[in-house]
Amino acid sequence: MSLAGSKVMIQDKPNRKIGFHLIENTWDKLRGELSRIIGEEEALLVAVFRFSSPSIKGDEETREKEEEKEVYLETPFVKDVKIIAKKIKEKFKAEPHMHLHPDHGSVTFLMASLGELLIDNLRGMVIEASACEECVLNYLEGEVRLGEEVVALFYGSSANITFILPAADGRRLQIIEAVISI
Repeated sequence: MSLAGSKVMIQDKPNRKIGFHLIENTWDKLRGELSRIIGEEEALLVAVFRFSSPSIKGDEETREKEEEKEVYLETPFVKDVKIIAKKIKEKFKAEPHMHLHPDHGSVTFLMASLGELLIDNLRGMVIEASACEECVLNYLEGEVRLGEEVVALFYGSSANITFILPAADGRRLQIIEAVISI
């Protein structure tokens, strides 16, 4: 019985390493696909990050009354989201547009970038947003635009993002799920 347990442990370690490489290979594939689609042009990333306070409690009526009272108060949640948005703006040159309430809200980021850099910047923005102490990144969605055309859509969370892109043949869509971290 102890011998069988040893085999499982030996097999587990290589799988973890392969898993990490598969995660990085997915990001590499995504970089390559966006570079193929965008070429050497500059694309626009439009990303909506939805945040909430980790301490949301109470029913809907209570929250609405509290929002009316606190509409002009800057809660710890609002302060932290503003700090995160400022960091992302400075680090990634992404222009934030905020719509915040005392315990929830969203920030839309607009960022112009080359295809290969765009993916790394989006990944970095999500990691940065996930470091918020008084807020939780619940959901994100967005698109990549080349001029007036949408060339990719994405949605997900701080754990993983699903991208929808045109395949190389131009007739089909491909879906790539990229994990943010292990």
